[in-house]
Amino acid sequence: MDTVHEPSTFFLGPHHVVHRPDSPEGFLLDSTAPVRQHFAFSTELPDAGPRSDVSTAPFHDLLFPVEGLRQTAMFAARQYFRVPHSRRPVFALGGTEITSVEPWRRTARRARITLELGLTPTDVVNGVPRGLECEATASIEGERCGTAQARLIFLTPGVYHGHRDLGRQQSEESLAAGHGELRPVGMPAPERVGHREARNVLVGLPVEETGEGLAFPIDTDAAGAVLARDADEVPALLFLEASRQAALLAAAELHGFVPSHALLTSWQASFRGFAEPGLPLYCTVRGDAMPGAAPGRDAAGRPVAGLRLSFFQGERVVAQVSATVLQDC
Repeated sequence: MDTVHEPSTFFLGPHHVVHRPDSPEGFLLDSTAPVRQHFAFSTELPDAGPRSDVSTAPFHDLLFPVEGLRQTAMFAARQYFRVPHSRRPVFALGGTEITSVEPWRRTARRARITLELGLTPTDVVNGVPRGLECEATASIEGERCGTAQARLIFLTPGVYHGHRDLGRQQSEESLAAGHGELRPVGMPAPERVGHREARNVLVGLPVEETGEGLAFPIDTDAAGAVLARDADEVPALLFLEASRQAALLAAAELHGFVPSHALLTSWQASFRGFAEPGLPLYCTVRGDAMPGAAPGRDAAGRPVAGLRLSFFQGERVVAQVSATVLQDC
């Protein structure tokens, strides 16, 4: 078993990644055959820190399994699948779901989260994959309670910058034509998006209600201070945190949910392009149900709101998300 002790590059503390090869060769070689490989990831969930201590809801952060999957996939891509460092990783799809709520409740003691991961290389050329299909099952203190998945694509520098340049040009042209820039009307109180500190608020108050639903501006500068790893990019995890905040605001607006007792339990995203730093970003949110309809219920009878979100720069859609918010009552 190859165990790696890797410091966090985001908000996780020290964590461990363990490769579990299926063949004897995997124990002896630094790289593996381009076939599905299994890994285990584990870390402690903090009882106090830059994220968990600011949440008004008594739950661990759903970003933990997604970030754990991302870090494991990136480590495995470079270390085991020999993906060159020059290739730029891009999320095409991503998602996470809470399958059991109780283990996610914070307690007075630290808890450990573990991910059992399967990473499957795709589009293999000369033994090196151009993509990874990633799946994970999450357990907290040994109890299975969630899943996460992602599709990663590794682009050559030329292709990567070509996509970035084209997307930026399209957004700039539509913004110059007067489309897709919202005038912020203020920021919500932190507790309305499930936080205690204003510095963690990424989503502005809804600006208008259109045929696409409520429209929320995103503060990418604030997001960069909290989430960014690379100043050249808007981090993919921004969409999860911005989705969570916009979903809590929308669930309160549409269904009367109380953010301090609400939990994002499902998030599935497809990415249509790159969000560019320095350009206005906003999202629209609409409910899955007919306007005015009561929210659904989970197996325990708790209210559940299904939402659809779209993220725009100018008129260009950069991501589309389906999310579910649970009212814990």
